[in-house]
Amino acid sequence: MKHVEEYNHTLAGTDAGVMPIPQHADISPLESRAISKARWRLMPLVLMMYLLAFIDRSNIGMAALTMNQFLGLTPQQFGFAVGIFSFGYILFEVPSNVLLARYGARFWLARIMITWGVISMAMAFAQGAVSLSILRFLLGVAEAGLAPGIVFYLTTWFPRKELARVFSIYYLGVPLAAIIANPISGYILDNFHQVGGLESWQWLFLIEGFPPIILSVVVFLYLTDKPASASWLSPEERDAYQKLMEKEQRDTLTVGHSGLKAMFKDRRVWILGLAYFFTVIGLTGLGFWMPQFIKRFDYSDTVVGLLGTIPYIVGAVAMCWWSNHSDKTNERTWHFILPSILFSVGFVVAAISDSPVISMLGLTLSTVGMLACVPTFYTLPASFLTNQGSAGGLALINSIGNIGGFFGPFLVGLTISLTGKSQNGLYLLSILVLFSPLLIYLLSKSRRQVAGWR
Repeated sequence: MKHVEEYNHTLAGTDAGVMPIPQHADISPLESRAISKARWRLMPLVLMMYLLAFIDRSNIGMAALTMNQFLGLTPQQFGFAVGIFSFGYILFEVPSNVLLARYGARFWLARIMITWGVISMAMAFAQGAVSLSILRFLLGVAEAGLAPGIVFYLTTWFPRKELARVFSIYYLGVPLAAIIANPISGYILDNFHQVGGLESWQWLFLIEGFPPIILSVVVFLYLTDKPASASWLSPEERDAYQKLMEKEQRDTLTVGHSGLKAMFKDRRVWILGLAYFFTVIGLTGLGFWMPQFIKRFDYSDTVVGLLGTIPYIVGAVAMCWWSNHSDKTNERTWHFILPSILFSVGFVVAAISDSPVISMLGLTLSTVGMLACVPTFYTLPASFLTNQGSAGGLALINSIGNIGGFFGPFLVGLTISLTGKSQNGLYLLSILVLFSPLLIYLLSKSRRQVAGWR
């Protein structure tokens, strides 16, 4: 089997209970120049990939403003249809990442993009709750492996001290997806009714599902699988880059493991997966229901789309600053815990008042917390997942976490159906999100007491 290059990022420093690990030597000017070239060449494309992925998995939240009534969906049915995406994603995520390791990121990520774009467009022809749920499940199958595949790919290109910053650039796809797509979606919903005999929500899926198909061609032609095959680097830069990444691999192996079997036996993988589960509950509950939370104040769909960008604009700025601060201080644990608590508090603020201003403030606080904690979370498995075990390890953590992608939207919809109040859905999310920082805190105490974070 052809293995993807080593998974080489790792926790660094000793602050706030972070496990000390071997540090790489100072990066030479030649290595720094090669890394800079890689950043400018690869990151815009990686960002665009995740941006389009997040648009196509989350635009159903905006489509719901008119689609739910047209298809006769209850809040519970909508929550189920949204959440079932996660089970398709989970079932095929580990196999997808194994195939990525075999065939290379360039080919496999392009394949993922074509299939999810086609299925996203097909959602325009859903006839009811059943067909919509089937298409959402298939969308999850098509997109399976994308997020951990991209994270794994980035770790083959960037040394550990760069990773929180790099991950924050990649994760900018989430706020940018909302900032770009929400106003466009709102405009489509208000202005494309019965154009060509289709409803406006159908046009939303058709228009926003097509770009990934085009970008897949660019990904296949432009993406480079590993530093050693980068023709756009000079021979000296390629050699220096390769040696740097090999040293990162050796440093990580002194505190971790590389085997796929060992990864499945490591309780840290399962605890991190559970922590991510509660984070994803909040993430998906917020993302898919935010348009309807805002719509309760009787705004037009266009205004809902515009207002929905505010939390993500603020969150994007906060995320970049916070991730950069995490890299500078070499601290990860509290850089995850503190924004996770803010994530929870924001839900309470949004629910506690009927004022649209207070509610938007709460949604903004939650979005800031969510966007700040997730890139830092991606650095947490770094000290023990290496080589062939890393692709599967990341996929397993992501798969466990993405189970929350079903429960977040579904539990909010069920709560609203049972109580008739959207605020109660926000209170539920605030409680569930708190389990994530609690688990990470307990794990950080454990790894201070037991060598190797076991």
